[in-house]
Amino acid sequence: MIKKYLVFFLLILSSSLFAKPKYAIGLFHYNFQYVAGDYRIESRIVKESLFPALQFFEKHPQYKVDFEFQGYAIETMAQEYPEVLELLRKLIERGQIELVIAHYSDQFFIAYPALDLQKSIELSDEILEKNNLRRSRVFFGQEIQYSPGLAYALKGKYDVVVTSSDPHSYYRDRTMPLVNVNYGDNSILGLIGAGDKNLKNFEWAWSFLDDGEVFNTLDYNSDFYRVPEQEKKSIDHFKKLEEEGFEFVTMSELVEIIKNDSDYEIIDYPFIPEGTWNMNVCGPFMWMGRQRSGVETDGITRALSYELRGEILVAEKLIEYAKSLGNEVIKLFELLKEAWEHLLLSEVSDSSGWTPWLVEVQYTENEVANARMILDKIFKELNKILLSNDKYFEVNTKTGKVNIIDEYEKNNYSDDYLPIPIFIRAKDFNVEVKKISENTHKVNIFCTRPDDGAVEIAFETSDKIYYSAGTGEETIAEVPTDLKHDPAMTLSNGFLSLGNEYSIIKDCSVEHLAVTWRQNEKRAVFREELNKNNPSMKMTFYVVKGDKEYAHKLANKINTWPVFKIANVNNQITFEKIFPLNK
Repeated sequence: MIKKYLVFFLLILSSSLFAKPKYAIGLFHYNFQYVAGDYRIESRIVKESLFPALQFFEKHPQYKVDFEFQGYAIETMAQEYPEVLELLRKLIERGQIELVIAHYSDQFFIAYPALDLQKSIELSDEILEKNNLRRSRVFFGQEIQYSPGLAYALKGKYDVVVTSSDPHSYYRDRTMPLVNVNYGDNSILGLIGAGDKNLKNFEWAWSFLDDGEVFNTLDYNSDFYRVPEQEKKSIDHFKKLEEEGFEFVTMSELVEIIKNDSDYEIIDYPFIPEGTWNMNVCGPFMWMGRQRSGVETDGITRALSYELRGEILVAEKLIEYAKSLGNEVIKLFELLKEAWEHLLLSEVSDSSGWTPWLVEVQYTENEVANARMILDKIFKELNKILLSNDKYFEVNTKTGKVNIIDEYEKNNYSDDYLPIPIFIRAKDFNVEVKKISENTHKVNIFCTRPDDGAVEIAFETSDKIYYSAGTGEETIAEVPTDLKHDPAMTLSNGFLSLGNEYSIIKDCSVEHLAVTWRQNEKRAVFREELNKNNPSMKMTFYVVKGDKEYAHKLANKINTWPVFKIANVNNQITFEKIFPLNK
């Protein structure tokens, strides 16, 4: 009998000695713009959800997690809830909470060029420095946005991009958890939520991956008030993992564990187009064309911010030009920073995605208006020191070059025929075509809403198409043809090579919609589901024949770094975006 028990004991001891380590990571995503424009909700999130969650972790030092906020949230806590910020700082300093700050506003950043996200990070870093906080070098975005273009946009600022199971599982089968995301000449590590959990030398799992608010509330279903049953369910999951032998680590710590595993090879990640969580409900198209709430104006909403960013870039270059002439411009730079803040707030995702309320749709409109009031102050000052009634200023927002022109030649583009077929689904439509050069046409398309609301504008493609991934406008990438579903892409610089001898460029400041490549049909489709109060739409495209490299450069000149003509007409500043044929 003694021998029997001895063998049993040795078996238990052996299994415990040779059991693989287990690691659990958690990510709490807090969004103070959860209902953008409803500041009452911000207060509830802090008092009913965030503060109790921090107090829970303070009492249980064995649990480590990551907390993610927008810089705006840190700014708000510093001003209105210093005791909450102090507790957060305490938990960060003792290594229990890793702080993840991805952007200033919870933007739909994959719809815009890299500069917008980089400005957002810059603003957030200033706020963190002011409040004596340190962020990690982990990036996790609102709506779990992912893009290979982040390898370009985040270089030098972050080491790893974290995603959920989407968009990988939507497009491909299994993957390893830690991979190299390559894009053009840039790369960044990706921690992929869909990655294998049971590895040779260890296991890993999520202790929590969701909106931080649902740790202890039912979000807007409980009006953000604390729900004890929900909180207990979340806490029980932590306890269960602890009982199962999981060690709680931060995401940075898990990355280091994987990197130091001699049996783990960090492979190159296959190309995955930009995406979001829950790709089954359309991915980027959800924010750039899909209508669910009855009040959305997706194309217009996203274009409002895009148009504004061009105006802010013009102001920035003119201020720099005024400074180069010896003018005092410190106050103007301060105003410019405020304008950037309002632009980034206007890019918030919730004004055009899921089921936005009217206050959220109006949030973008209001923030654009706030930015323009600031720009008005800037241009009034610039008017005093630079602009005059008899001069035109031509401003290149890429190079900063400013030309002063006495007389401006008007472009007289001739009417022409469509150089390629365009397929339109609408109640009624009108197509206006202007010939800009031998190989370039401008196409304005006006559509009215059909009974079911869905307008579609489609272009024929070949077997291969090329584009620039969201936030990665400097690179041309081939869209894979081995994806499980048709890819939806934001075209953040408007560029899409159809794979034949033509490319198209969407003017993102007119209506800014996602494109879906219906691969079996060989069509690139722009779809917008218009609500009854928004019965028409207009899109502008440039159709370019020839090298895709030329069309790509042209797209960045039209959208990412536009050229503007600035004029003073009776002390009123006017903007006109110039077609940059030879700029």
